[in-house]
Amino acid sequence: MYYATSTRGMASLVQVEDELIALMRQYAGELQQKINTMRTFYKEWTARRMKGPADPTTYVANPLISYPLIRRMHTDAHKWLEFAKPDINQGSLKKFLHKDFRISATDLKMAATGLIRFQGVYGLNESEMANGKLYDKQYNSRLSAADCLALATHLENQQKDKLALKWLNVSLKQYEDHLDPVNRLLQTGRSQIYEHLGLILLSKDDLPASQDALKKSIEWASKDDNTSLADHLVDNLRHIFVHLDNCRGKNLLPKNSSLRCQYFTEGSPFLRLAPLKLEQLNLEPFIGLYHDVVSLEEQEDLIALTRSRFEQKQEDAELDANASSHVKILHQRIEDMTGLELENSEPLTVSNFGIGGQQYIHFDCQQPKKFDEPFKEEYRTATVLLYLSEVQMGGYASFPDLGFGLKPSRGSALVWHNVDNSGKCDIRSLQAICPVLLGTQWVARKWISGSGQWRRKPCRK
Repeated sequence: MYYATSTRGMASLVQVEDELIALMRQYAGELQQKINTMRTFYKEWTARRMKGPADPTTYVANPLISYPLIRRMHTDAHKWLEFAKPDINQGSLKKFLHKDFRISATDLKMAATGLIRFQGVYGLNESEMANGKLYDKQYNSRLSAADCLALATHLENQQKDKLALKWLNVSLKQYEDHLDPVNRLLQTGRSQIYEHLGLILLSKDDLPASQDALKKSIEWASKDDNTSLADHLVDNLRHIFVHLDNCRGKNLLPKNSSLRCQYFTEGSPFLRLAPLKLEQLNLEPFIGLYHDVVSLEEQEDLIALTRSRFEQKQEDAELDANASSHVKILHQRIEDMTGLELENSEPLTVSNFGIGGQQYIHFDCQQPKKFDEPFKEEYRTATVLLYLSEVQMGGYASFPDLGFGLKPSRGSALVWHNVDNSGKCDIRSLQAICPVLLGTQWVARKWISGSGQWRRKPCRK
């Protein structure tokens, strides 16, 4: 087909031209945006230099000038050249490639240390310093938001979090909206400042303030900013706040719940003769509390078997299925309760929690890369927690993602599934044991592996 002799062909050519015009418009817009960013960068650097004296020696005599200069040449200049790299082999930028202006990390660290030492010796206020005031004298200089962020990062590395927080707050005050494109390019935007703020507050256990800062980090992020850490921590903090309320007894199961109690007979034929008392706590994922399933003799036997091991190792103690006749019977009862075989699962683990003892929010299941049997032991499809003692205060079982907690009584068994109906690890099964406030808590945990031991295999996609 020749376009010149075909109206249909010419019509398609017009469409191609329209697409090319659209791409040209888009490309021109991208170039203009790049030019605007570089021009903002150039104007900001020029304006700063114009404020100082022409003599370089006089110019750098002020620490509020010398420190930012070292930081810019160590960090900003290289990022700016990387930004301009596609064009750097042409035109006026090419000659700059041969300049040797390498500023080491040690130089930057020494400059930051000197400035912070200067602040400490003379008792200077960081906000006044950032705005050019040194020892009651005002200078024609100013620390940028990026300068303050770099100082805060240096202080954080020196484990001086209290002062780092002050400089981060000053960094936010110094932030100039018209420099936002430049700061985004340099990864010194508000999103990065708030993320640093959130991380330090988290390390100081100021959880509400940390969550607020991390949320702001996400809000201020651009499409090119990596917010995976902030997203992860915000989600974790949400779980922490729910967990704290669970431990305080604020999130108990509602009394008018559609869940019910029943005599459970489905796990094995034996249960038809001796059914277990099951209290449903949640359906997806399944969580159930079996009452009066561990006898007093069995509780005492488990504790006695592990006391000597605690004295030697001061940690959780493992018991094989053949450790005693009571342990054998308990393993059979766990199989009856859950309908799952225990042959290739991990040993029964007995733990003792004293005052303040807890197990923090965790996830029992480790997702396999492929659903090829046999699975590794860490693919724990279900967990059984046997309660061997009463706790006077504290010791609640907490499910932060599901939003409730409970205090199982001695002799009961808490059972939950860690995978969903497709066999994937279910984030909703996050679990924790709240700190013991008064008394001592003995529990025995059985992790049930999904390595081919299901009497009734779960449905999988």
